[in-house]
This record gives sequence, C-alpha cells and structure tokens, in this order.
Amino acid sequence: MALTAGTAVNRRGAHRGNDYGYPVAAGEQVWRGGFICLTAAGALVRPQTAGALVPAGLAATDYSNVGQASVSSQNIAALRGCWALTVPTATAANIGAPVYATDDNTFTLTAPTTGFTASIGTLNGIDNGQTYVLLAGS
Repeated sequence: MALTAGTAVNRRGAHRGNDYGYPVAAGEQVWRGGFICLTAAGALVRPQTAGALVPAGLAATDYSNVGQASVSSQNIAALRGCWALTVPTATAANIGAPVYATDDNTFTLTAPTTGFTASIGTLNGIDNGQTYVLLAGS
C-alpha cells in the first residue's frame, strides 16, 4: 500500500554506495522511507508516478512539491544500501532474486507489466521474518 506519511525503515549492515540529492518533480509528494525513482529530467518521483524511469533509493525526508509547476529548489537525498522492505511472498529460496516496486511501499518478486517495471534491487536476506533488499546501485 502506498505511503500517506513518512516512515522509519531500518538499514542493514554497513552503508554501501553513495547517497545523492535530487530535486522533487513538480506536483509530486515524496515520503521519508518511501522508495523513489528518477525521471529522465533527473527529478524524484514515486514509482507509481508516470515518468518514473530509474531507481534512486529511499527518500531521506518528507517533501511536498504538490501544487508547484517546477522542480523543487531543495534536493532530497535518495538513500542507498540494504533496507528492511517487506516482500510478502519471499522465502530463503528467493535470496538473490530481483525485487520490484508497484508503489513507494509495495514490493514484489514479480515484475509489473505496466508502470515502473525496472528492478529496484535484490533480495539480500531474511532475518526474524523481515526481508532485506539491497537497492540497485548500492
């Protein structure tokens, strides 16, 4: 289910990769802990938003650019690394499998046929029933 407020997400292990800041697309709302993508113009959007092209990471903070006609003047960090993201059907047999996002907080092992279809990363492990996803680019 898509986020309607920011959430805390646990990072697993040492931070790997670089976190980069990007402006938020015109008219878009991103939530802390929600998965975000980049458009071809380099602006952040949620995966359920038309124009989502490349996986970016998890939003470091909430930011509303709703009602604005241009990208935000403030950059929001897209956090990379290994994160506790719920992948409901995952088992130990799926470790290493690609993970997909149908919205900023819904993850699956099945590639969507419409919308944002790129893998967001791989299932890295399962600990005490919690799935961990190593994000692409980490």
